[in-house]
Amino acid sequence: MKDIIFRLLDFINNHKTRDTNYTIALALLRDVYKIPDMNISALADSCFTSPAAVTRFCRRIGYKNFQEFKDYAKISVMDAAPAFQPGQKKENSEQIGELLQKVLYEKIVGWLKASENVIDVQKVQEIMECIHRANKVSFYGTQLSQAIAQDFQFRLVRLGKFVSAYSDVQEQKADMADLDEYSVAVVVSPSGRFIAGNEELMRQLLESRAKVILITHNRDANLLNKANIVYYLNGDSHDKTGFSSERFSLMYFFDFAIAYYQELFYNKETNGN
Repeated sequence: MKDIIFRLLDFINNHKTRDTNYTIALALLRDVYKIPDMNISALADSCFTSPAAVTRFCRRIGYKNFQEFKDYAKISVMDAAPAFQPGQKKENSEQIGELLQKVLYEKIVGWLKASENVIDVQKVQEIMECIHRANKVSFYGTQLSQAIAQDFQFRLVRLGKFVSAYSDVQEQKADMADLDEYSVAVVVSPSGRFIAGNEELMRQLLESRAKVILITHNRDANLLNKANIVYYLNGDSHDKTGFSSERFSLMYFFDFAIAYYQELFYNKETNGN
């Protein structure tokens, strides 16, 4: 798993008890940019535990040892989003705020205009038909992607279709045991980071014989080989201002998808057609 920050956040957000592992994760998140240079003994002392406990924690979240954890941390913390840089110097925080508001508004308008004609209706219909026919459907992803997938899950249930969308990656892995050739696995990863950081999970998905659907804006050829259906979103993780357009693309896709699903299946069934 290459994305240290998201993995630690996922652990904190889904851990049910504030035990030693929770304390270690919290300490790491509070000094995330110092992880590459951390000493295991110093970290253990600050958490009132032992180096062995730190090593066990690292293994629990998918690393062989603390050194491997630190090596991946170097990649993760260096891949930070670019900060917003005003085109000209502003004298006070109010001016900076006004400029940010204007820039973000213009970005949103631009993203919406760019998204007007990018919905691939035929492919969305294919995805909705797969979801409707499947005996089991599971969504895989983290953070914003999975939060939006869970909203989609709620709305599908209201239309009579249950799907799984666990927040915790470990629960997502456990859920794979129930996948078979009649199942659909939907991987939501706009940047492709979830796929690159969870190679074991993706390997298990491909071995499950389930139909794999990938929703992303990453056009890396390696990702294409990991899915039966690839749906490309409009946008980027971060543009040069530091704002993210992928959240709008995700919401636009899922809002359209649920409306289309309702028209394709729910309305026909309730009307007896």
